[in-house]
Amino acid sequence: MTRGAETPDHLAALLATAIAGEKDALYKHLSRLSGLPGTRPNLPFAERFGEVVASIGKSADTFIVELATLDENQAPGATAWEFLPVCGVYALAARAAKDDKAYKKFMGLLHGLADDPRFRVRDAIVTALVQLGSTRKVQLLDNLQPWMDGYHHAAAVVLAIAHERFIASIDSYESVEARLDEAFALLENAPRAAARYPGHKHLVDAMNNTPRIVAARFGVPVFDQLARWTRTKDPDLRAIIEKNLTGTRLVGRYKSEIDRVKAALASTAPPVRNPDHNFGPHRSRGKKR
Repeated sequence: MTRGAETPDHLAALLATAIAGEKDALYKHLSRLSGLPGTRPNLPFAERFGEVVASIGKSADTFIVELATLDENQAPGATAWEFLPVCGVYALAARAAKDDKAYKKFMGLLHGLADDPRFRVRDAIVTALVQLGSTRKVQLLDNLQPWMDGYHHAAAVVLAIAHERFIASIDSYESVEARLDEAFALLENAPRAAARYPGHKHLVDAMNNTPRIVAARFGVPVFDQLARWTRTKDPDLRAIIEKNLTGTRLVGRYKSEIDRVKAALASTAPPVRNPDHNFGPHRSRGKKR
């Protein structure tokens, strides 16, 4: 069978067998169509899998929870088996998008998977939030407040917000603003050692891009928020603000707002420790080893 080739009836039959307790056939089928190991997992198939699960309904819930929570020993990263929990996450999202009870039941589970050591599982969480955001909208943004206390969790929220499907479904900036403020505060209050954490880098990378993407949707309020952030003395966070002031299209539309934030950055820049000795870069005259 070629990559992605599948029929809903065939998947539904395999799912019914797996729900009844015989999982091997479905597991092997998912791994065979995974596109892994490789650089591009078969995510369109994972999405179709989620749709079939959603059509079955709550009778599949116990099984998809088990699928999504297969650990590293059962579904090692960088192998075809990693695709199994990815499909499980897509299925959880598909159920939660259509069923209020499933939404309440699965949000905690999705939160727990947001810092999974396998990056494809973490990426699937972002996709799950995008799918939920397109239907749950501001409700989801408000419900994601508890996610903002962990680096990978907050990064998933920030990355989901930047997705065009998610941001296009939001009419008010208030909840977006709150989540971005919380992400910024999480980085600002992080201990120095956190810079070595993969989750910290994940959140920094997300914050380097999301505000400027959101600015294309909401405009001036985003620059107001960036201007408030210039109070920070942390050079890494000030660099995040600067990176969000770039982009040809953004500068073309909001040059005056960008200039305003740049002026705020300049006015809040920490003074040179000893300006009398600030001669700029110079060559070291020490002996080379």
